[in-house]
Amino acid sequence: MWLMTPFGFFSIVQKPDDKKAGTLTIRARVYQDLEALREKFLPNMGEIIANAGSDYRYRAKAPRAEVGLALANIAVDIGYENFKDEVAARQGKPRAHFYGKVWEVLYQLPDKPPATKKSESVAVKTKKDIAGLAPAYGGVVVDAKGLVLLREPRNHFDGYVWTFPKGRPDKGETPEQAALREVREETGYAARIIVKLEGSYVGGTTVTEYFMMEPMGSPTDFDSETASIRWATPDEAEVLIAMTTNKKGRERDLAVLKSLLERRKG
Repeated sequence: MWLMTPFGFFSIVQKPDDKKAGTLTIRARVYQDLEALREKFLPNMGEIIANAGSDYRYRAKAPRAEVGLALANIAVDIGYENFKDEVAARQGKPRAHFYGKVWEVLYQLPDKPPATKKSESVAVKTKKDIAGLAPAYGGVVVDAKGLVLLREPRNHFDGYVWTFPKGRPDKGETPEQAALREVREETGYAARIIVKLEGSYVGGTTVTEYFMMEPMGSPTDFDSETASIRWATPDEAEVLIAMTTNKKGRERDLAVLKSLLERRKG
């Protein structure tokens, strides 16, 4: 098992010699991590051996039962609301940054969310839902503070007051390329895709798939179809999107926002 804690990162496994001895092997890439584990939770851990493997430079053995007790005490010791903030406080921002990168990669794990009633979502369920609708792709850009990027269409075209950037693909474009281009054209931001949001969303003339993205660098000018852009908290975004008078578009954008928030909670 992998174990990420505010005081260290460990890999705990059973090696061939552990089974007979009733021990487990605890591996780490940082010597001080094993020292911290011994000091507070696992005093009977054996000698820390260096350069004993290719993946983890340091390792030690401990009785299986005492490892189990240590894991229980680590859980009882939890008193923080945000794991990465606690890591930064105890081990510094660089370590928290590395853990954040692991979190970003694991964010892309595929999942199968529970089915919802059709009345609760505008996500596509059958081919009939998309008959005659053109495909489109868009991006939901989220910054490091959790703020969401919205655009205001010029003259509130088609009843949209605040919405997400999206559009139809150019010839030969992949969904990802189309979504990134639309984000750049309609908001001025270059972005990087983190993960595709679950589902496809029906509007008046298109069925759209969205990608969760993060901004890259400072924005440039946006195109003439956009009057302005703004960053909003999720609660603010819900209020702003609700100002749209286009019912289908409003319901679609609210469903996309909900999908984003569910994904981030996961």
